[in-house]
Amino acid sequence: MSRDTLIKIASLILMVVSFVAYIAGASAFPVASENLLPWSVWFLISVIINIVLWSNVMKLLTFSLAVIWFYAFVAGLVPESSTAVNLTSLDWSDPDAVAEQGALVFNGKGQCAACHTVDPSAPPGRCPDLTDIGINAASRVPGTDAKTYLIESLYEPHKYLVPGYGKIMPEIWKAPIALSKLEIEAVIAYLQSLGGEIDPTPFDEPIDRADAGTSAEALPPLLTGDPELGKKVFVTAACISCHAVTGIESPAAGETSTDFEVVTAPDLSEIAAFNDMRYLEESVLIPNAQIVSGYGAVIVRANGTTYQGTLVSQDTEQIVVRTKTADGVEEEHTLLLSELDDEPIEELSNLQARGYFTLTLTPTNSDAPVSGEIVSETDDTVTLKIGGEDRSFSKTDVKSQMTVITFDGDEIVGDYVSGSMDDDEIILVVDGSEEIFDTFDLEEATFTRASGKKLLVTSPMPENFPLLLSVSDMSNLLSFLSTLTGATAEAAPVETDDASAE
Repeated sequence: MSRDTLIKIASLILMVVSFVAYIAGASAFPVASENLLPWSVWFLISVIINIVLWSNVMKLLTFSLAVIWFYAFVAGLVPESSTAVNLTSLDWSDPDAVAEQGALVFNGKGQCAACHTVDPSAPPGRCPDLTDIGINAASRVPGTDAKTYLIESLYEPHKYLVPGYGKIMPEIWKAPIALSKLEIEAVIAYLQSLGGEIDPTPFDEPIDRADAGTSAEALPPLLTGDPELGKKVFVTAACISCHAVTGIESPAAGETSTDFEVVTAPDLSEIAAFNDMRYLEESVLIPNAQIVSGYGAVIVRANGTTYQGTLVSQDTEQIVVRTKTADGVEEEHTLLLSELDDEPIEELSNLQARGYFTLTLTPTNSDAPVSGEIVSETDDTVTLKIGGEDRSFSKTDVKSQMTVITFDGDEIVGDYVSGSMDDDEIILVVDGSEEIFDTFDLEEATFTRASGKKLLVTSPMPENFPLLLSVSDMSNLLSFLSTLTGATAEAAPVETDDASAE
């Protein structure tokens, strides 16, 4: 074998080895304990030799390999922009650095920023704004300090719900997010830094991580289907008219339709990234089960005026309702909860489920009515907070009242004894004296057992929506929703023949 042939083969081997080593990121081979030259330089040298010595075919192959290397080299020069962080330890000697790591987890793996905002001027998110949460957390639950509140809120998100927000936050220590204890510690440090002081004190997790792998098995998807067919259902069933999904064209919210009202509904482009399948199923099958804050529909009456629209926000003192005038102009109204009018209540069942949050009633053994915030209720009792004290009342031991209005416009309220507008007379006890009213003299009579302030938030999504779809369409729709993890959806022509919503 000639010397030229040996040189050709050696240069070819060097080119291949240096190319593979460069792509793999291997360190340059040492000579006398020193790195002689990086693999990129050896590759360039071998390319030049091969182009000079080899025939046209080998020159072409060498040139092709050089082009591939060039693009890999240029890509390696692009700065890394990922916010991913792999925590193996936390340096609590520098709490601010820990908070910075927590911010990366908050905006990255934890997917917290997908729902929460940390800027009051930003558009409302699906979950509460966390501006100054580091100091505000200390006042959320009496007797609970800021760090304890944050720990319990992250590990058990359903334990403390901010008014107006449902149970939509997943348990971030479980799959699919699955934050480690170190990552959660860093996130807590970041949250504490938002207006507060970082507390580096160690804590024990209030959960058993051995349960993390069992939740998916305990709650498997109820239905399975074809995502592509589900995309067609999403369009033909008019879901896209209100909900936005990246890559699928939809009409603007606010347009009119002869079949349904088009409203502004949550963007679903990342819905499966931070919610499990059971939440998606429940949201479709039972629209009112959990309503995303800022999208619920309400009808409230305050100071004699009725407001019907969207509940924009709610806290313990006030609500903001967005209404729309007849000519389509949107207006926002801030209403104190104390300003809401009391509504008469005929039946005392399921008060909280019907939206009542305060109650005024008169016990049978008392002449004075009592009022308070509804704390809890059972089928037989209701518990009110009165003067800082919780008091329970039997729903059967409550005086019934009736309001009668005469044709002269007089309104009379008294304890109910007997009678109705279908009878000849109604008997009431007014100011301690029994009075008989001839129903022919009355324009109206309203029976009540109590009164209370009401704030019922409902989903604008039709309750009968599941009934409009076949089982096959429903399973395909849920399968499509399960694919919405934030990746850009491909716009595809929609065929409506096999995916009718009716």
